[in-house]
Parts: sequence; structure tokens; C-alpha cells
Amino acid sequence: MKLKMFFLFLYPFFIFQQTVTIKEFRKTGLGVHWDQSGSNRILYDMKGKDKYYDLYSTLPDGTQDTCITCNSKFLPNKHIANGSWHPSGKWFTAVVEKATHKGPQWESLPGIGSFCDIWIISDDGKKGFKLIEEPNDNDHGIICPRFSNDGKKISWTERKKNVNILDPKRHFGFWVIKIADFYFGADSVPVVKNIKTLEPGPDSFYECYGFSPDDKQLIFCSSIGEKSAWTQQIYTMDTTGANLKKLTETVYNEHACYTPDGKKIVWMSNQDNKNKGTDWWIMNADGTEKKRITFFNDPKNKQYEGHARWAGLITFSPDGKTFVGGVQLSLVTQEGKVVMGTLEN
Repeated sequence: MKLKMFFLFLYPFFIFQQTVTIKEFRKTGLGVHWDQSGSNRILYDMKGKDKYYDLYSTLPDGTQDTCITCNSKFLPNKHIANGSWHPSGKWFTAVVEKATHKGPQWESLPGIGSFCDIWIISDDGKKGFKLIEEPNDNDHGIICPRFSNDGKKISWTERKKNVNILDPKRHFGFWVIKIADFYFGADSVPVVKNIKTLEPGPDSFYECYGFSPDDKQLIFCSSIGEKSAWTQQIYTMDTTGANLKKLTETVYNEHACYTPDGKKIVWMSNQDNKNKGTDWWIMNADGTEKKRITFFNDPKNKQYEGHARWAGLITFSPDGKTFVGGVQLSLVTQEGKVVMGTLEN
């Protein structure tokens, strides 16, 4: 159902208005990425009848909806998710569960990333290569591969220590950000070289969402310096690891994404939500003028569905007018739906 909301935000010295349109895009699904090459295809992951996630491609109007990775001849055919387009639109990366490992299936769910590797797959699903192979053990994991906008770099987030529920700082494990050179070599075989580790603060949670539109910075969330992994802030830093900047100050913040022009950032936060669910907010790229744009967890708003919801990763259309994003329905099952939103001013 399409909802049109008119929000008033009162600040000490001014009032501004924000109009947003939200509609359901897919009844089930979570991770999303919008191709910027001109094809206008949206990549999203969805759990199938076999209880495993696969990657699908569709147009914004919902047509040409196709499963790209179902019954693959070269992939393990377990969880295949967290897809991200290469700027050419001819390839995409995916986080792929290993064929065999000693862990339970749920540890390889999208966003958890245990016992997974990074693959690059052709847009028709007929060809693929393993880019990054993680050790097959309890400590390591991998999430959020993203290409730079010029296609010459790739970033991802890698776990170095497993979860320890007795240590509040380690409830999600300890992670680091990785960045490397990327190119296609002989016979169009993809190459990852010169891998560097970025860790602005020691022994913290990190989740990197990729590059700024000018490819000069990385944007990520982290629990740097916090007493608990559940307290995370949005940061940017240069791709070299210099010029770290903290953009938020509230309790729980994740899933940041630049608008295509680089002027704004949309992210999720649990600020003002008594039920601890999260909504999307928008701010200037320097962290100023923060504004809430969804109200999934406000009982007085029509978007509220009677219980907590968790806004997830979003991705913008090339013109920056529309976005799609995952909305998590359960933190236990990690399942959700995909919505489409339009920022109208």
C-alpha cells in the first residue's frame, strides 16, 4: 500500500518539511543494490523454498524479475546474498556460503557472514569466480563487498574474532575493513591485488558500506571507543584510512548510503524509538541537519505495523530521486521485505 507522509521537524531556530512516499516493493527480501550503468536493474536477495537466499534482478516497475543464482552450476547453492553491482553492470559480487563447514546454517545468513567467501558473478549468472576466500573456521566471516564507482577498487568487511557473549564489546565479534585494487586481467579473469587492512580503532565492530561518489572516502559504522557493540556510530574516512570523521552521536546507527550527488547520507537509527526498532534518517554529508524520514516504529504513524521494524541497507536510483531498502521483520530469522521510497524535496 502506498503511503504519503508529510513530516514536520521542529528545531530550535527553524522548521523544515520533508515529504516521502513509501510503498512495498517485494513482500520478502532484504539486501538490495541498484545498477548505475544504465540498465536500471535492482539486485536483491530473497529466501527460497529451500530456506537458502539467492540473488534476483528486477526492474523498478517489478518486471523482468529473474533469479540469477538459483540452481547455479558453479556455486555451492547454499546462501548467496549481499549482492553489489560492478559499475559496468555486467558483473556483481555476492557473499556465498561455503559448500562445507562445521557451523550451523544460520551463521551464514546475510549480514552475519560466517563460513562465507566473496564471489563475482556475471549478470546472467552463467559465469563466476571466487574473489576472496576466507579461512573455514569460527573466527572469520565476511560481509558487504562494494566496488568503487570507477570500478578500480573493492572494499569489504572481514571478521577477525568470533562472537563472545560475555564481552559486551564483542557481541558481534571484532571486524576490520579491507580495501584492494580490482581489475580484469587476461581472458577477462578478475584480479584483486594489494589488499590493505583499515582499523581506525582496535578490537571493534565495523561494517563498511563502500565508497563516496567521488571515490575519495569510505563510509561505515563502528563501535570504536564504545562500551558495547550495540552502540554504533556512522563514520567516514579517506580510502587510505586518514581523516576519520564521526557523523552521529546517538545509540545505534548502521546502514549508511550516500545520495548519488554526494550531498546527503541516508542511514538507519533507533533514535526516538522506545521499542528499539530503527528508521531511516537523512543528513548532510558533513553530518549536519539530521532529519527522520520514516516512522516504522511510531505507534501514532500509519507506517507502524504493530511491532518493531528494523530499517536496513538502501540503494539509490541513478537520478537520486528514488531508493529501495530492506526492512527487517525479525532479528532472529533475519527475514524482511523490500520497500521503495521517494524523497520529494
